[in-house]
Amino acid sequence: MQPVGACAHTVSKRTRWGVTIVATVVSTYALDALATVAGLLLVGSQTFRGLDHWQVLLLLATTYVLWGLGLRANLTANLTLLEQTGTSTNALSKAAYDLARLATSRRRRLKLAAAVGYLVTELAKEVPYYVGAFGVAIASDAISSNEALVFLAGTNLGAAAYEYGLARVTRAVLRRSREPVPSTHEWAPGSSAR
Repeated sequence: MQPVGACAHTVSKRTRWGVTIVATVVSTYALDALATVAGLLLVGSQTFRGLDHWQVLLLLATTYVLWGLGLRANLTANLTLLEQTGTSTNALSKAAYDLARLATSRRRRLKLAAAVGYLVTELAKEVPYYVGAFGVAIASDAISSNEALVFLAGTNLGAAAYEYGLARVTRAVLRRSREPVPSTHEWAPGSSAR
């Protein structure tokens, strides 16, 4: 028979992993939807239609910088979420963090493990965009390589906005969870005791 504390710890661990898995799935679909729509809108707007190839490459590079800034904000928020709740919006990040915790308690190594897990996931999500964009450009005359690059730039802008927004929401939720809940039974000046 297991002690009550051990059973509660297991349930708590399962709950944290359950929350993480749900958050990962929701986050992945929301990110992909926003990024894809942003990419399609940027190509469809034809704003960058007359650019030379090198200019489109510069545009793409700029959007990667913006995406990197969004990722940085979300990595920081994700680490805080892991430290304070044991949950994450990225299952691989949580797994890496939990494995690192078995070996060390040094915050720097835990932070690195969480960041590597998160970034590996995000880079893997890039593959379908490249395969799709360039697959269509190669298979069809309807899409040029420049349009494929503009699509990718748009997906980066959508992903940057999503990462930054998720970081803000995560920080707001954590901030709200730390606020004390006012008691309904507190005495207030001017009230009469009955």
